[in-house]
Amino acid sequence: MLPPKVSVVIPTYNHSRYLPYALESVINQSYANLEVIVIDDGSTDGTAEVIKPYHSKINYIYKENGGTPSALNLGLSRAMGKYICWLSADDAFIEDKVSKQVGLMESDPSLGFSYTSFIVIDADGKKQYEVNSPFYPNKQEMVTKLMEGCFINGSSVMMSTQALKTVGYFDVGLPQAHDYDLWYRFLRHYSCGFLPDHLLAYRWHGENMSKNPLEECSVIVQERAKKLFPEWLSKL
Repeated sequence: MLPPKVSVVIPTYNHSRYLPYALESVINQSYANLEVIVIDDGSTDGTAEVIKPYHSKINYIYKENGGTPSALNLGLSRAMGKYICWLSADDAFIEDKVSKQVGLMESDPSLGFSYTSFIVIDADGKKQYEVNSPFYPNKQEMVTKLMEGCFINGSSVMMSTQALKTVGYFDVGLPQAHDYDLWYRFLRHYSCGFLPDHLLAYRWHGENMSKNPLEECSVIVQERAKKLFPEWLSKL
């Protein structure tokens, strides 16, 4: 009997320099039952050419530029796995990420999603430092701590497809913090799992999204969270 299929969605926009590194990190995972869905969100930097050698191993879909949430949602709608990961095109999975995370998700059916710690790499892929992501087993504490800022790295997350169908996809009205918004919706209905292992390489290269729009979107998300969890957040 095959282990559960896992879908990995990689949205990309003008990241042809880093995309092969991301693809190799998924294709070379120790976990075999994978499908890789690359959503090219209107790239103009030769991404289509760079990705040609991988066509036999991935599902490549080109769309007009519409922003990361729309690209992610298209990928999610095509995913066939029991579990879904998403990976930013400039980041990379560590070799055993999928295997370890499937083990965690399979061990507890109440988990809607899970995340891990990660390392930070530079533009050239050189390790800079480790990030030990916080985790709070008590859901109320988890929700409250998230109000101080999102500490869940989206590319480290694995989601249950069934749970995702219940809570809904990413909000395309949030160009940033759309993942932050989704974690709250998951937590309203499901438990969250965590692995302290550093299973993601998060690339910081100076071209990452700007700060101000993120702050504005985060405020919107936090106001929504207060409505989702009035019993815990009404005084904040």
